Amino acid sequence: MARTLSQRLALVGLAGALVILLVLPGEVEAQTITVNNDLAIGDVYPGIPKTIDKASAGSAAEFHVAGTAGNELSIDFTLPTYMNRSGYNMQLIFNDYDCAMDSSSTPDQSNPGYDDIDPWHTVTYGLGLNGLTIWLGGTVVPKLNQINGAYTASIVLTVAYTGN
Repeated sequence: MARTLSQRLALVGLAGALVILLVLPGEVEAQTITVNNDLAIGDVYPGIPKTIDKASAGSAAEFHVAGTAGNELSIDFTLPTYMNRSGYNMQLIFNDYDCAMDSSSTPDQSNPGYDDIDPWHTVTYGLGLNGLTIWLGGTVVPKLNQINGAYTASIVLTVAYTGN
C-alpha cells in the first residue's frame, strides 16, 4: 500500500532539558550549560529508521559548557530510549559513537577534538579557554503503524568539576 505525504510522521526535535550539577572545589567559577540546538529529527516515514549524525549542523543536539578553563569535568547524559506523544512511543537509539566534543578556541563539528564518544558512559574532559562544545546524534525507529504527530523526549546533561 502506498503512503501519501499526509501519512508521514512529522517529528519535532527532542526537548533539550538540562540538569546542572555544580561541584565547586576551591576558586573555580560555576559552569553553565547552553543548549545551542535541540536534536532535530524532522520528518520520518513508518518503518524506516532515521539517523541524525553528531556532525549534522542544525540537526544534531549541541550544548556549550562554560566555566573555569583548564579544569577537568565529569560529563554524564541521561538518555531516553523512547520519544512520546499522548501515550504513543517511538524508539530512540543512541549508539556508542553518537557523541563528540571539542574544547578548542574554534570548535569544529565536522572534525572535533574528541570524536566517537559513548554517551551512555561518564566522560572526563578538560574545559578549554572558550569552554566545551558537545554534539549528540541519534536514531529514531518508527513502527510500521506509527501514529502521526510530534514526539518528544528529554535529554539530561549533568556536568561537574572533578577537582583535577
